Formats: sequence, C-alpha cells, structure tokens
Amino acid sequence: MIGLAAGASCKAKKAAGTDSGKPPETVVAEIDGEPISLAELDHKLVERMPQERVFEMRRQVLDELVAERLLAREARARGVTPEQLAKTEIEDKAKPVGAAETQEMFDRSGLAARGATLEQYKSRIEQSLRERRNAERRTAFAEELRGRAKVKINLEEPRSQLTFPADAPMLGPPGAPVTLVEFLDYQCPYCHRVQGVVDHVLQQYPGKVRFVHRDFPLDSIHSQAMNAARAARCAGDQGKFWQYHRKLLAEPGHENADLRNRAVALGLDESRFATCLASTRHDAAIEQATAQGRELGVSGTPTFFINGRRLVGIRSPEDFSKVIEEELKRVG
Repeated sequence: MIGLAAGASCKAKKAAGTDSGKPPETVVAEIDGEPISLAELDHKLVERMPQERVFEMRRQVLDELVAERLLAREARARGVTPEQLAKTEIEDKAKPVGAAETQEMFDRSGLAARGATLEQYKSRIEQSLRERRNAERRTAFAEELRGRAKVKINLEEPRSQLTFPADAPMLGPPGAPVTLVEFLDYQCPYCHRVQGVVDHVLQQYPGKVRFVHRDFPLDSIHSQAMNAARAARCAGDQGKFWQYHRKLLAEPGHENADLRNRAVALGLDESRFATCLASTRHDAAIEQATAQGRELGVSGTPTFFINGRRLVGIRSPEDFSKVIEEELKRVG
C-alpha cells in the first residue's frame, strides 16, 4: 500500500527476520545478494510523490479503516458478524434498481447506435447500478456510525511555506490569520471562471483573509499571458493593479490594443502605460513569482494555497470556506 510505509527507515537492508522478533522483510530485488526491501521501495515512492497526493491516499485509506472499525464495533454490539450487518444495513437497504433506470443508462451509453440491444447488456447494467447503490448506502451508513462515535482525525495535511516580496500584490490586512494565495495565468479560462468565487470568499471573510496574487503565465500554451501580467503590473504603477486585474479576468482580449484599451477605460496615463508595457520593467518580479510556483510544484492554473494548504483548479465557495474555517479555528 503506497504511502503508508513513509516511516520506514532507509537503513533497513536485511532480508530475513532477526533475533529481535520482528517479521522478515519482503525482498523485491537483489544485487549480488544484497537485498532491496519493499519498505525501502515504498519509502522511495513516497519521497518522489507530491506530498498532497500522499496525504490524499493516506486520508482515503484512513477513512476506510475508520469505517471498517466502526462497522465491526456495531456488529459486535448487535451480536452479528460484520458480513451479516453489511447485508442488513447496506445490501438490503440500498435503493433497488428499476427497469426505467436500466433503460435510461442503456440509452445514454450509445450502445444502441452500434446495433446492441438492451437484453444483451441488461444484466451487466443492472449489476453496475446495484454496485453504485451499494456504495452510496455504504457511505451513508458509515456516516451514521461516525455520527454516533467520537472520531478524532490527527493526520495533518502537508503545508507549503510561502514568503512574498514587498511588491507582491496583496489585498487585506497583513496580519490576517488566513493567507490565500493564487498562482494565476490571465489567459487561462479557468482562472476567469473562478474569479467570482475568489471575490465571494474575500467578501465573506473581511479582515480575516489576506489575498496574495502570484503570476504564473503559461507561455507554452498562452502566447499573451506574459504580456497581460506585465500590463497588470504597469497598471499597478499607477495605483490600479486590482481594478486592471479584474478587468483582465472579466473581459476577453489580451492583445496589446486590448491591454491599452483597458488602461484608457480606467483613466490611466496612456503614454506612461504604453512605455511600461513595451519594457521589461516588471519581468523579474513576474519570473520570480513563476519560479516560486514551480518550486512549490505548481503545474497549472489556478492553484491556490490557504495557509500553505493546496487547492487546485476551479473550486466551490464551500471548498474554500471549509479550509478557511479550519484555519481560523486552528489559529484561534
């Protein structure tokens, strides 16, 4: 099970059991008789895997273990086996599969267009739907058991340490208990779509969240991303970074003419803006932000960090609120 052997020592080299009473290690390879153990292999995998992925796998398996323990405890309390309890509470209570649902799934599958009939696939479709229903009921029953028990999860999510230069664009009080960082590409459509969520979150937590913008232009796929990042910084020279920032995310067009039109609409000095845009004045700051993102393992946009905890892609307001509330509780 990858990820659960993270605490294994790299110094473990013996292939057989010792007088210490420990079970023998599993050997997965040998080099002239010198063994490489499964524990060493798992440890190396964990080292190479992104810590967020390790955490996700550990948390998923931990939740499964908690559910198994709760099921076994409930079975003992009822004087039945876990298998009997699972049949009574999961299989027997799962929503039955109806003929209409089977037909609907067949119609959506596109099998009919390839000459197949419902009868040919009916049993397979019904089995798939039953498995889905059982999984839904299993999850619901696990939540019921968990709600009646005192379950405390101590597994901590990994955090990245982020520092920012003095000129990094920021909103909110410097001493806010929560820092929300976004690595963003102005030409990325997903960054545009999530902007409303970001605005909602900042309005929801006035004074409690500091928002930090970090440039991460994906030049390989967005030819105007770097230029747009320059334009926002140039608008910042005239005190209107955030107004320009929002216009870039709300309005289409990232060619030079579009960038200049936005500046005019905001009442910026057009000549000064154009001179700045044609220069490399802000390139070092943009490249520094991009380099920081790469060091943190950022590979796409938008990528967020909430007090160092990573969220990737378009996320709901509830996703942000969940982490922010946890952080507010943690820092008191």
